[in-house]
Amino acid sequence: MVQLKDIKRLSLKCKYYEDLYNIIWELNTANKITINDSKDIKIGLFNTPCGGFGDIIVCKTFYDYLNEWYPNANIYICTTAPKKYKDLGIEGNIYKLYSLDGNDENECIDYGNLVLKKKVIFDIMITIPIINKTFDIKEFKKLINYANVFNTFSVSEYNGEYPPYTFPIGVGEDNLGLLFNNFKWKQQNIISKPYAMVYIQPSPEWGVHSKYCFLSYLEMICKNYHKTHPKFQVVIPKWIDEEVFQNDIFKRKIIQIIKKYYDSIYFIDESGGRGMGPIYDKKKSKSKITFRADILPQKREIFISLMKDSIQDILLTGDQSLTDILSCCKEKRVWYQIAPWKKGLAYHLSKQVPNKFYSTFKTSCGTLKSININIDWKNFIRENDFRIHGKKRMDSIILGINQLKKSNQYLKNLLHIINHSRYLETAQTKINKLK
Repeated sequence: MVQLKDIKRLSLKCKYYEDLYNIIWELNTANKITINDSKDIKIGLFNTPCGGFGDIIVCKTFYDYLNEWYPNANIYICTTAPKKYKDLGIEGNIYKLYSLDGNDENECIDYGNLVLKKKVIFDIMITIPIINKTFDIKEFKKLINYANVFNTFSVSEYNGEYPPYTFPIGVGEDNLGLLFNNFKWKQQNIISKPYAMVYIQPSPEWGVHSKYCFLSYLEMICKNYHKTHPKFQVVIPKWIDEEVFQNDIFKRKIIQIIKKYYDSIYFIDESGGRGMGPIYDKKKSKSKITFRADILPQKREIFISLMKDSIQDILLTGDQSLTDILSCCKEKRVWYQIAPWKKGLAYHLSKQVPNKFYSTFKTSCGTLKSININIDWKNFIRENDFRIHGKKRMDSIILGINQLKKSNQYLKNLLHIINHSRYLETAQTKINKLK
């Protein structure tokens, strides 16, 4: 039962106005949820992905969590990109969000410029993920006119930089952990072992150090594996292949690194060929390294299998790739390309894993000094599992929504005060006067 004294106590603890929005679930953090509490509750996940499939996988993972946690609830996905869900084989209650200007080819559309034609009333709405801007409930109300700060919540990207979020996902501080999962994967038969796996993004979109990152990782694996793997392959994104044959300086740096360890260097482009032969070849060559730009991209289940079959040292970037490799392959030594907006995530990874090499982009992709490092992910995963920490918060939200649906007058008064106050101190004074 909601107690007025608890509302007053929680309001006085708020440091920022937006902290008042959390009272509805903070009232229930010590309460246990039952199967009946989630019965027939309607939860809508609102997803406006911006390029690629990463944002979609985040939403799909959250969708799977909710269906597992609350099997008698009704979970929906409302998205500007239903076709991408279909391409990934994702089925369920998926509704399209239409652009008001009729241009449905765009994905990165503000909620205020969208319309949901499907007639459905949600009890809870969750925007997932919120990227590159602070969530604005007033803008979201243009899409869902009954949305308010007590029934609409936000999920960050990993270590998001535009708080506040109801579900801040990521590592360290007040984040609720990473979206680990037990997914199905399909055994790949595209490439034979042994091979290394590289999945990083190019410059300048991903900062100025993409080529440096690759070269650092390359020298580490050549040093570490050339004796055990004289015939070796490296799976790379096509931009690296293109850069090698458009940038002589980059090509020369690659040759300079590799020739100490391998006699021949080959590149296979995205179409599976390279007519000009090796870019470096010693006479009487006994060892060979081949870069494969014809493998990626792949569907997620194949991509995961490619990661599983690769050597112990793997180089990745992006929230979802990091989560997938830790979910499937805890024994891997994961090297991570730090995006400029992911410095917070990298910093907390370096502290919690721990791995000092994650603390700067100069070493996060691997170095000669990190060849023999032992990375144990077990404790990290246990302490940063959203399935534990996130569920507690979601339970509290559902309990709060049920209290609000039962016309709890204290909560209604609180919502009215929040909606009609401009400053935290003003709202706190009004709340303290409630009787």
